[in-house]
Amino acid sequence: MMRWFAPPLFVLMPLLLTACSGGGNEADVERKQPETPRETAERFLSLWQSKDYDAMYGLLSLEAQATIARDKFVGRYDAIAEEATITSIDYEVGQPEAATENTFPVTVTIHTAFFGDIQQENAIPLVRDQVALPASPEATAETSDQWRVSWQPSLIFAELDGETLVHFFTKVPRRGGIYDREGKELAVDAQVPVIGIVPDLITDKPALISALAGALGVPESEVRAKVESDVPSYYFVPVKTLPYGTPQAKVQKFFDLSDMGVVVREETLRVYPNGSAAAHVLGYMTEVTPEQLKELAAKGYKPGDLVGAFGLEGQLDKDLAGERGGTLATITPEGTIARTIAEKPDRPGKDLFLTIDIDVQKTAESALGERVGAVVVMSPRDNSVLALASFPRFDPNAFIRGLTGTEFTSLTNDPREPFLHRPLLSTSPPGSTFKVVTAAAGLERGGFTAGSTVHCSPVWTGLGPDFAKNNWQKVDRGYLTPAEGLMASCNPVFYEMGLALDHAGENILPEFARKFGYGQPTGINGLDEAAGIVPDPQWKEENKGEPWFSGDTVNMAIGQGFLAVTPLQIANAYSAIAGGGALRKPLLVKKMAEPGGTAAKEFTAEEINKLPVSASTLDTIRHGLTLVTQSPGGTSYQVFAGSVVDAAGKSGTAEDLAAGSDHVYFVAYANRADPSIVALVALEAGESGSREAGPMVRRILESYLSGAAAASAQP
Repeated sequence: MMRWFAPPLFVLMPLLLTACSGGGNEADVERKQPETPRETAERFLSLWQSKDYDAMYGLLSLEAQATIARDKFVGRYDAIAEEATITSIDYEVGQPEAATENTFPVTVTIHTAFFGDIQQENAIPLVRDQVALPASPEATAETSDQWRVSWQPSLIFAELDGETLVHFFTKVPRRGGIYDREGKELAVDAQVPVIGIVPDLITDKPALISALAGALGVPESEVRAKVESDVPSYYFVPVKTLPYGTPQAKVQKFFDLSDMGVVVREETLRVYPNGSAAAHVLGYMTEVTPEQLKELAAKGYKPGDLVGAFGLEGQLDKDLAGERGGTLATITPEGTIARTIAEKPDRPGKDLFLTIDIDVQKTAESALGERVGAVVVMSPRDNSVLALASFPRFDPNAFIRGLTGTEFTSLTNDPREPFLHRPLLSTSPPGSTFKVVTAAAGLERGGFTAGSTVHCSPVWTGLGPDFAKNNWQKVDRGYLTPAEGLMASCNPVFYEMGLALDHAGENILPEFARKFGYGQPTGINGLDEAAGIVPDPQWKEENKGEPWFSGDTVNMAIGQGFLAVTPLQIANAYSAIAGGGALRKPLLVKKMAEPGGTAAKEFTAEEINKLPVSASTLDTIRHGLTLVTQSPGGTSYQVFAGSVVDAAGKSGTAEDLAAGSDHVYFVAYANRADPSIVALVALEAGESGSREAGPMVRRILESYLSGAAAASAQP
């Protein structure tokens, strides 16, 4: 038995002629008609392989053509190919039995994008037809004796007949849940009660409208519009979906209205039990777009289906969604399955277990309030992320129930950009929080020691009198060591360090900045992030077309100039300082597990590099950060006065000329003896990192450490 993957030459030549002529003309068919039954069968299959359904029709017997029009025939093959996700076919033609010499057994392998290969054992019956040939005006009409295919729908799928249709039934698996570090639900597929009406069951329309509106707490006009909607009288018309976790007692009052026509159904929906909390981390789901369907249709998706579009829901959509299953079957005109053609089991999505602590997340969001900005909370012990807060936020549940036009317009037109995940995607100069990097570079490569002193004057003229630069304080603080420079956040101390570093090498400070994690993604798993900018001579030449000046290094030394970082980069650098001196990738997704809790993959905070500092330099930096919060001369001494936490940290204020306002920061870790938490607050518009962001950080640290202490005290 010969295997046919492509038509042989004597078949291919007439096929090409048919393709050139467009097919369908009886005279063309006669001139190119195969001469034997086998040739006809092979030709028919080769045309199917080439998806030339129009030419296939030309090989049908006259009786078959009388049962189906050409456009219906072509349309059916096209529709079935789309429905069954058929990509191509291969075939083998066997030898007929003696008793059925003109019926050729065939094995057709139908390749599909969704079900894989479907092998069909079938048979192609051939008959001889007398086909009339068109006559020229001066010629006598003639006929041609031709072999034709006695076609039936079963030649597409053996399970198909003239009464049934092919249908693809999709089985959507459970979408993986997203849980916090303690296993609390953050995003899950859940059953929620849907309250609705069935017109046929309504006994008293005015009474129903009044009672249901009262029970739902909505205007009667809203219920009346649903009751009077133009749908078949036996349809279930949803009126309102109740929140996940609605107490059964509250649902019962709707069951009590069943004699009036109210119906309670349960529907599986994606639910975010904490509302807008951690919305930017979790993301949301939206209807699949026509562009996405070009790829996803072969995976069982149809218009109206939901896909992850943002945050973890979007970035890890393939893992969360699992794989859709399905059944390819023939169905009766009534819609019931007649025969199954192929099946594919579904595979549930993987569950995500995050390092986020939803209680810490809510505390961070509460501390931030309605200030436009970001909060990052991390554990320096394992570099895990405890909270990522951003304001303004959105409620991902709104995308499941469907945003109203007003809601959509409000979100998309809000100049505060509620969809911007500020901890990871907002970039700006880091201000004085960057001074730890300058101190590290100055102590390691700038010729400074822990005992070196620099005059902290109101005005610094290290670049010459024409380029005088002011300190943020107008008083003379005297001579300060590097640690005391951090304590007072004295600009002249770091201007002097920056100038010394520039003289030692223009690229030294930029190199140290990169070793602290700036100018590159942190590597947090599961989410997109911005790289930020660490400028250097090459960058400035390529982006500004200008040479590098000493003033550029001096500006960078206090966290200004072209330097741009994300809040997460700052927090990650301070986690390295607090946690032993190793820069690591922040850990957000701790575990990805199969349903039932079986671990598919676990993650840890991978080390990027050691901070480029000696143990003594790291001690000096930590000492300076301690003085910030605990010395009367520290910029944030008043913020932490009387606090139960033993914190070390740094404030920062950065000019943003483009925005016309200052960005303010505060970052701290605690307790100093064994740091277990790092918290950063970044406000897009403010005046003082210490006065505005500092109290927010204190609240977060105190809440976390008091909770940790209470938990450890429990037996």
